[in-house]
Amino acid sequence: MTFIDIVLLAASNLWRRKMRTILTVLGVIIGTACIVIMVALGLGNLEQFNQSIMQSTDLTQIQISPMGSGEEGKLTDAKLEQIRALPGVRNATGLLYIPSYIVMGKYKADTQVYAVDPDTMDFSFMEGGVFSDTSNIELVIGANARQYFMDPNASGGMMGGTVMAGGYAVAIDADDYQEPAGPDVDWVGMNVKYYPGSGYLIDNPDPSTPDQPTPKEYRGKITGILEQSDSEQSYNIYISIPAANMLIRENRKLMDQAGIKEGEYSQGYVNAVDVDAVPDVLAAVKEMGFQAYSPTEWITQMQEEQARQQSQLIAIGLISLLVSAIGIANTMLASILERAREIGVMKVIGLSIRRINLMFLVEAAMIGLLGGLIGLGVSYIFGAVANFGGGEISFLGMYFQNGVQLSIPWWLSLGAVGIAVGVGIVSGIYPAWKATRMSPLEAIRSSN
Repeated sequence: MTFIDIVLLAASNLWRRKMRTILTVLGVIIGTACIVIMVALGLGNLEQFNQSIMQSTDLTQIQISPMGSGEEGKLTDAKLEQIRALPGVRNATGLLYIPSYIVMGKYKADTQVYAVDPDTMDFSFMEGGVFSDTSNIELVIGANARQYFMDPNASGGMMGGTVMAGGYAVAIDADDYQEPAGPDVDWVGMNVKYYPGSGYLIDNPDPSTPDQPTPKEYRGKITGILEQSDSEQSYNIYISIPAANMLIRENRKLMDQAGIKEGEYSQGYVNAVDVDAVPDVLAAVKEMGFQAYSPTEWITQMQEEQARQQSQLIAIGLISLLVSAIGIANTMLASILERAREIGVMKVIGLSIRRINLMFLVEAAMIGLLGGLIGLGVSYIFGAVANFGGGEISFLGMYFQNGVQLSIPWWLSLGAVGIAVGVGIVSGIYPAWKATRMSPLEAIRSSN
C-alpha cells in the first residue's frame, strides 16, 4: 500500500462519518481562527502604535531640563557645549519659552514662542523656510499652530468667548472653532507685530499698576509653515535664539518677572547619532545633573505591555486548540472501535504496523489541515470586516486609534495551518498506537 493509497483510504474513512468529521473539523476551525485572530489583533495594535510613534516622535531625540535651582543644575550654553562633546551626540540645543502676543492684521494669537537652534530641530516645511540666525523677529509656525490666530471681533473669537488652555486662546463656541489651517491668508512673508508678553495685558492695561512693565512692539514676518502632523512641532511657533536673547535684553524687567534669563534655558533637546546610541547618551546627560527623558523609555514599557497582552491572547487561542485536540483524539478513538474488524483484517493480510499507524495519523492530520485552512479563511474574512471600521476604540484591553485592525502576515498564516496539522497529528498518536496494539484475532472476534 503506497502513501497515496493511505491518503485516499483516510479520506474515504473520514467521509464515511461525515457529520462526526464535520463537527471535529469545526472544533479545529474555531481553534485556528481564535489563535490567528488573537495574534493578528496584537500585531495590528503594534503596527498602529509604531506608525503613530514614527509620525509623532523622533526616537533619537532626548528631552532635557534643569534639576534644582543651583548653578550646577542650570542648563546654559556652556553645559550645552559639554553635552555636544559627549560620544554619540549629533547635536544639542537649548529651548526658551517666551510668552508672546502676535498680531497679523485682524488676527491675533496670545501664545508662547519657542526659541531654538533650527539646525537641531529637523524641520520639515509645508511652505517657506527657516528663520535666519539673527536677532530679526522671524517666525516659523507649525501647521496646527495656525489655529491660534483668531479674529477678536468675531463671535467666539479670542478675547471674547474664549478660554485659555495650555497658554493658548481657544474659542469656546463650536460654530467659531478654528480649523488647523487657521485664517485663509498667505502665511509665508506675512508681516506681523510681535510683543514679548501677554496679549491680555497689552490690550487691557491696568491703570492701578503704572509700574507694570509693558512689552515693546517689534515688527517681524513669518518665514515658513511646518508640515502638518501629530508631532509637537506642528503645534508650536519658533523663533531664533539670537532673537530671543535680544527680546530678553530689551525687556529685562518683564522677563525677570517671568523667570526668563539670557543664556539659561528652561528645556533642551539632544539628538543622538542613532537609536542605539540613545541609552548611553541618556545616562551621560543624567550623570551631568540634568533630568533627561527619551521616548524610547516609554516605548520599551509599551512594547513590554503589548508583549504581555500578546501572550494572554495567544494563551486564549491555544486553549481553543487544546479543546479541538481533545475532539480529534475522541473522534479517532471512536473510529478505532468502529473499525476493529478492518484493523484486524489488515494485520492478518500482512499490512505492517507502521502502515496502520500512518493511516490513522494521516486521518488526524487531514482533520487538522482542513480545519486549519478553513479557520485561516475565517480569520481573513473577520479581519477584512474588522479593518473596515474606523475611529478610536478599545478592544480586549488594547487601544486602536483607527478602528480595530488585524494584521495577518504570511508567517502567521503558515504557522497557524502548521500548528493545526501538528495538533491533529499529536492528537492521533495515542489512537494510532492503540490501533497497532490490537490483537488481530481479538479485533475480528470482537466485531462479530
